[in-house]
Amino acid sequence: MLNALPILMVLALIGCGFFARRRGLLSEAGTGDMARVLVGIIYPALILTRIPRLSAADLLEHWFLPLMILAIALIGLALGLAALRWLDDSANATRRAFLFHCLVNNYLFLPLPIVQWLYGERGVALLFFSSLGYEVTVWTLGVFLFVPGQSLRQRIRNVFSPPLMALLAALAYVALRDGLGGRWPAGGTLGRLGALAAVGAETLGGATVGVSMLVAGSRIAALKARTLGDRRVWLVSAIRLVAAPLLMLAIVNTLRLDPTARGVILIVAAMPAAIASAIFAERYGGDTEFVAGGLLLTHLWAVVTVPLFLALGLP
Repeated sequence: MLNALPILMVLALIGCGFFARRRGLLSEAGTGDMARVLVGIIYPALILTRIPRLSAADLLEHWFLPLMILAIALIGLALGLAALRWLDDSANATRRAFLFHCLVNNYLFLPLPIVQWLYGERGVALLFFSSLGYEVTVWTLGVFLFVPGQSLRQRIRNVFSPPLMALLAALAYVALRDGLGGRWPAGGTLGRLGALAAVGAETLGGATVGVSMLVAGSRIAALKARTLGDRRVWLVSAIRLVAAPLLMLAIVNTLRLDPTARGVILIVAAMPAAIASAIFAERYGGDTEFVAGGLLLTHLWAVVTVPLFLALGLP
């Protein structure tokens, strides 16, 4: 039951965005602006403050985590591609949004409190490291699904997005810091400037979850009630919440993993559709109605499916 509490918290935060949009506190244009600020500034700041909590030894020991998270994404995409035959009458924008929901789930913001409760700060840091697998997927396959007609130059620019660059910078910092054998400057002017920058990044990054939920809630506020009865929304929910997690559990059960790594993988696998889908739909264009319907329905069902799956998969 405790594993359902973070999901209820997320629904409450999404409700704040819903309320803001319905009361006129947040407009459609304002929602798009928030999404751009989130992707360009706030989320990268969060990454820069979390990865350095790991040591280089931790990263090397758990090198497989991003690959396992990538496997979750590819399993969802494969299931989505297999299900496309039931979407033959759908517009291309809807088909792309369907595949994005199958490809990307809520790999960071929703697992964060669950991992924190079960595995502490080390588990949280490993969760951020594992997100490298999804970050690469989101900014390559994910962007391609929403904007398939982009030029090669535009695709390269999207791959080197602020979140991915922040992740690579944080990994480079950890490697350099630990490679100096404890000789990283901690005092003096340079050390004080570094500490001040860390406080600033922590302050900015702390807004990531809240702003993401406001964007999602604002988009859901514009949702038409009939969307929740759409068979395509129910199909993507079944793929994201049942089929993909069970396949990932079968794979994980064949591997010898330490409890924290296993827990992080299975928690991510169980998550509903990504809040990022609303941000991508706002940023790059897409079937925002279908995206919002998938977000809402998968998060509602996740209150039931996530605790059941974790009870089945975690010791």
